[in-house]
Amino acid sequence: MLTSFPSLIIKVIRLLPYVLIFNGMLFLLIGFYTIWSASSFISRAMKVELLVVQVESKQSDDGQLYRPIFSATTPGGEVLRYSGNMWVSPKPHNQGDVVAGLVDWSSGEMKSVVMADWSKRFGTLFASLGGILFVVGGIFIWRMRRKVP
Repeated sequence: MLTSFPSLIIKVIRLLPYVLIFNGMLFLLIGFYTIWSASSFISRAMKVELLVVQVESKQSDDGQLYRPIFSATTPGGEVLRYSGNMWVSPKPHNQGDVVAGLVDWSSGEMKSVVMADWSKRFGTLFASLGGILFVVGGIFIWRMRRKVP
């Protein structure tokens, strides 16, 4: 059955609030997971000074991304290196910098305090955006259903 363009637009507009709610829930989950992950790392990690051994870079669609590689010395004198999987822009540190950081000795995970705080802020931003999308979609659905006799 062939649909006219105006009726297609109306169907898309009626579907839009459900898309907002779905995306809102998805953003909320991703945001809460990011906040939980960063908070649990911060709570189990020890504060140490980290040496930025190297800063890797790669090109993305939006410009240059950077990932610092950290090293720290364990209480036993062993030197550990960690690159992680967080690519950020702008460059958070330069090679050779000694920065305040956090280390989870059991997993070997390392983050500078700046990057750990950035993770929590990113999660908060994502969860907030998800909450807004969810509420806006819910309001649209509530108003659509209220108008129907």
